[in-house]
Amino acid sequence: MFQGFLLLLGIKETVNQLFLGGDALEAVQMVDLLRRVRHDFANHLQVVGGYLEMGQPERVKDYLRTVMDEISSERIIFEALSGEAALYFYEQLSRAHDLGIILRYEDLDITSWDILKASDEPYQSMAILCKDIVRSDDDTLVYLSLYEDERGVDMFFTCDGWGQSPKGIRINKE
Repeated sequence: MFQGFLLLLGIKETVNQLFLGGDALEAVQMVDLLRRVRHDFANHLQVVGGYLEMGQPERVKDYLRTVMDEISSERIIFEALSGEAALYFYEQLSRAHDLGIILRYEDLDITSWDILKASDEPYQSMAILCKDIVRSDDDTLVYLSLYEDERGVDMFFTCDGWGQSPKGIRINKE
């Protein structure tokens, strides 16, 4: 059943590539990421079970639609990036959730993501940019686009709490 959930997320093939292909992702990071995915999966099952026990099948349908929309929005990570990069950006997405942020990647026009990994981006920028707008009652939705050129990577964050203007941050290659 858990393998089915990984397949829904689109990461089962990426996980297999990492283990079989010998890419250099630390085993500890992989275990932490899988632990997070398993925890989220268990939470989703608890919510569905709770709605079913309360006799609210319509809420189950709504909740499952929300989960499927979330999984669908994460697909860009696994389609646009290499296996190791996809897992890094998925980990960033999970860590953003710990800040009370629902992170949605819009554009991932990037090939050299090591510069971001070295400075723990985009997580560090999100932590600073969003500290004043994250509400304790609801998660804050933040959209992120990444664009790379020969000089570095531009990160553009947008959020309803900021109005229409995206917040841009440049990470220069050294």
